[in-house]
Amino acid sequence: MTVPELGEYVRGLESWLDAAPPALVAACEPEPDYERRVEVMRALMGELHAAGWSRAGWPVDLGGTGGTILHRAAMWEALARRGVQGMALFEHLEILAPVLAADGPRDLVAELLPAFLSGRELWAQGFSEPDAGSDLASLRTTAVLDGDAYVVNGTKIWTSWARYATWCLLLARTGDAASRHRGLTALVVDLRDPGVEVLPIVQANGTDELAQVHFSDVRVPAGRVVGEPGGGWAVAMHILSHERGTFAWFRHCFQYQQLLDCARHAAGRDDAALGDALLDLLAVTATGYEGVAAHAAGDVLGPRAAFTKLLLCAAEQSVHDRVLANDTDLAVGVQDADVAVRRQEYLFSRIVTVYGGSQQMQLDTIAKQILALP
Repeated sequence: MTVPELGEYVRGLESWLDAAPPALVAACEPEPDYERRVEVMRALMGELHAAGWSRAGWPVDLGGTGGTILHRAAMWEALARRGVQGMALFEHLEILAPVLAADGPRDLVAELLPAFLSGRELWAQGFSEPDAGSDLASLRTTAVLDGDAYVVNGTKIWTSWARYATWCLLLARTGDAASRHRGLTALVVDLRDPGVEVLPIVQANGTDELAQVHFSDVRVPAGRVVGEPGGGWAVAMHILSHERGTFAWFRHCFQYQQLLDCARHAAGRDDAALGDALLDLLAVTATGYEGVAAHAAGDVLGPRAAFTKLLLCAAEQSVHDRVLANDTDLAVGVQDADVAVRRQEYLFSRIVTVYGGSQQMQLDTIAKQILALP
């Protein structure tokens, strides 16, 4: 299958979705058990891959069918509109996979990306550490070259989806501590290797999508460097331009559905608050699409992504404030599956101003790198 022009691709995808494949139907049902939610999404991605839809927007030599990020944006927007509950672990397709495709070892990515697109193998992101969260340049996990492999030692925390992942894109120190951001290298680590210990962290919302990961003398082939040795900072900035920028488009599509579900049961007195939440989402639509279009044209957002990240945080919290205000059962009621999932999503919305770089960091980025303030 070669990727068609965007409009033809969307029409074909919509026709496929109209047939209501069983995996799509299952992914539209609220599922409070996170492990089961992961399996449901893996099944859906398997069907999308087999039909060719999830391969659009990725390079042909890496297992895709060509096209741009606009094809991927259209696919996830259509899935959200059809009622799919969220991306789950496949958020990393739009955070990690773009930099793997751009800077990863070509043969390795050609082997691993199709497994990710089809849901067979999943990925985690190993950046934050117990003593180096927002300040990535101070991280202490080391990778020492020993013959044809790097030996990795250290600990990562708040590692997204490590319990479910096969692979981790890890940022480690290959230079001395004084080298700060200039002494970092990005590595692809197999979480099944000896010396890796994954300890899931159960969040306040009851899910275990985060984990602490220990690396003890883990040998990583030198051929699994993403970017250049010592060039991990550039890789990290590329990832963050997606996590803080283009990813907003993909995540906010699902926020529209949550706001719509809330609006169906809203009273007239809620009109102003619902309107405010909708306007917040529309701001993300505008800036999120601008970011997606920029990447489709080969541009990297860089510090401009901070604006989109801030708007997404505001919109997500605004939407879930309305969801909570509209349904008191969300706080105190008996949890059927629907209420349980909405409660999980509300509690998660409280941390969105922290993950991927805190709100204060985004404001600092705008002040220093865009406004050139002292």
